[in-house]
Amino acid sequence: MALAVILLASFMDLLDVTIVNITLPSVRAELDASPAHLQWMLAGYTLTFALGIITGARLGDLYGYKRVFLVGIAGFTVASALCGAAPTAEVLVGARVVQGLFAAAMVPQVLSQIQLMYAPHERGGAMAAFSSLSGLAAATGPILGAMLLEADWFGQGWRTVFWINVPVGILAFLTAAAVLPEARSTTRPRLDLAGVLISSAGLVLVLYPLIKGSEQGSSWPLWAYVSMILGVTVLAGFVRHQWHLSGRGKSPLIEVALFRVRSVGGGLLIQFLFFLPVMGFFLTFMQLLQPGLGMTPMSAGLTILPWPIATTLAAGLGAAVLLPRLGRTTVQIGLVVLAAGFVLLAVAADSATPATNWVSFLPGVVVGGLGMGLTVAPLAQLTLDKVPASHAASGSGLFNTVAQLAASVGVALFGTVFFARLSTHAGEPTGGYTTAFTATIWGSLLLLAITFAVSFLLPRKGAVSTPA
Repeated sequence: MALAVILLASFMDLLDVTIVNITLPSVRAELDASPAHLQWMLAGYTLTFALGIITGARLGDLYGYKRVFLVGIAGFTVASALCGAAPTAEVLVGARVVQGLFAAAMVPQVLSQIQLMYAPHERGGAMAAFSSLSGLAAATGPILGAMLLEADWFGQGWRTVFWINVPVGILAFLTAAAVLPEARSTTRPRLDLAGVLISSAGLVLVLYPLIKGSEQGSSWPLWAYVSMILGVTVLAGFVRHQWHLSGRGKSPLIEVALFRVRSVGGGLLIQFLFFLPVMGFFLTFMQLLQPGLGMTPMSAGLTILPWPIATTLAAGLGAAVLLPRLGRTTVQIGLVVLAAGFVLLAVAADSATPATNWVSFLPGVVVGGLGMGLTVAPLAQLTLDKVPASHAASGSGLFNTVAQLAASVGVALFGTVFFARLSTHAGEPTGGYTTAFTATIWGSLLLLAITFAVSFLLPRKGAVSTPA
């Protein structure tokens, strides 16, 4: 029961990342949300989650894994209720930010509790269940979101996507309070609150004008460029701050010594570049299918469903079969296959009309999902394989943090391109949606080409002993 409740909480977090994409057109219509609002509803969650996850792990070490888990799930549940009751787009964005913040307190305690409850030789099943959650959430999110939208319980529409977290969260809180063991770390790591504030400020200075640019068209004001330059400068200061703390033997947010391992630096860069177009795709594809082509939420959910299924299958094939034989070539094959999937989707979108159905997009969705699966699992193993055992937790946390940051930037970057193109091609038969989507695909292909070049930083072959 204890394992079930912590896995349920983790699943709620993952589901809230995938399920929201399909509700955005309905949110936009009811709350008169701007393109920037839609992007912040996604990026605000992933950004606060990424910035808080390492601090959340350290809070568990300091104050007890159970206590911090309970605070996290309680806050997540309250924030979900705020999302469901949001009267305006601004309130919904703020509630999503709070959701991400409490998810960052809740999720790191899951692995800590598994380590606490099971002896090393007993953890295999629990870890396998935990690892399968992301694929399950990705597959469940679009369909569950569509079902909730079409059911329209009590006339709540898209709000039920958030309201459903409330009874589940209350049940999980009460069960966790009764069955989870009490424990904390024997070490007393310091909290780098200054690092959190500096990195948060830098990322907001970069992301805010980037997302705001989706409403500005092609002519951005001077302040937007100044803000982004200042943000990059602040982030450079954050990196220097981390080196300074590490040199003094303190506890930085990022274990900078890991960057001396070539595979880690290269793998994290690939992780970042890879997730930019992938997360941007999920936002723009749902916009194309629903407002652009007039699909119902259920039709749109069924159209994207083969992607996570193909990703899950290809991830197992890539990690267990191809990686031991081909090494980094597995990742490179995945990038090429993903690019092929994007090309197929661009071709399908270019000739799409409101009469187009899911069959036209099926080849691109399946091929793209296979490419993602062939990339993600082998990339994690190649990146972390050379990490010393003493830094294993830091390496895994950093890898996941980079993915979340890339999700935030990807939504901001590709959302801006998409909505800017949309505003300048509104007179086209599909309202400019096909043109805007195709433009983001070509940008995605450029980034994938850069990612392929960077992939040569990965080890040709590794021992591949560290699980993803």
